[in-house]
Amino acid sequence: MITQIVDEEARTITCPRCEEAQPMRDFATLGMSPRYAPALAPIYRCKQCNHLFAPRVQPHPVIALA
Repeated sequence: MITQIVDEEARTITCPRCEEAQPMRDFATLGMSPRYAPALAPIYRCKQCNHLFAPRVQPHPVIALA
């Protein structure tokens, strides 16, 4: 079973190193060029243990509009 790192409902992110769920606002993201942002996944830094990680972006299902 895969553990969810980002919990949108609770607005938390679980650091894969220290395994502590923390509010999203407590994570710093490394800067990236706006030009390439759509092609890149954000890199997060855990403020508690300084671990760097980039959660995989889960594709959203395509909904056909009729």
